[in-house]
Amino acid sequence: MNWIDYTLAVLISLPILATFVLGAFLAKSGKQAMGKPTIQPVLFYTGKFFLFGVWALFGVVSVFPEYRNSVPYLIQDYTPDVQKLLAAVFLIPANLIIVPAYLSMGLITNIGLPTGKHELRTGGIYKISRNPMYASFFFMNTATFLFLPSVLLLIVMLYGMIVHHFIILGEEKFLENEFGDEYRKYKARVPRYF
Repeated sequence: MNWIDYTLAVLISLPILATFVLGAFLAKSGKQAMGKPTIQPVLFYTGKFFLFGVWALFGVVSVFPEYRNSVPYLIQDYTPDVQKLLAAVFLIPANLIIVPAYLSMGLITNIGLPTGKHELRTGGIYKISRNPMYASFFFMNTATFLFLPSVLLLIVMLYGMIVHHFIILGEEKFLENEFGDEYRKYKARVPRYF
């Protein structure tokens, strides 16, 4: 492994680690992380599971490169360093978006719609994007495809992104019903993704 491989391992591990840390804080505080799905539950959970699984695979292969060729339907025999470096470049904004999004949401973060007390978050990173966690997925998926250019992984990531777009549409309806004009004004001034 060279310095680029180490950099990739760190950069892909940060959002995964942040997810586990947030989950641990939620559990420790007695908060329920699982909310109500905004779309059909099988689509909702498979979309989330598949994306997380692809990124976990990225993390494993970045630490154990000998498993790279176990990834099915790769379109390259190896990943050149320049391509790995470009993947690292895409992981930088992914981390700069998702970690502050987790910090902004804090202990009210849910997978799905909240089932208890909640509030509309419009500060911090949410001044730039209404869905920064989901926006970071574009960067993470691009980095993943650059590092592991597999047709199968590309299909899985596209599926996950389409599912998440429909999740967002459901969340927007919920927020509009919950917060009315406050959410509509926020929606008018802040883009859905970027």
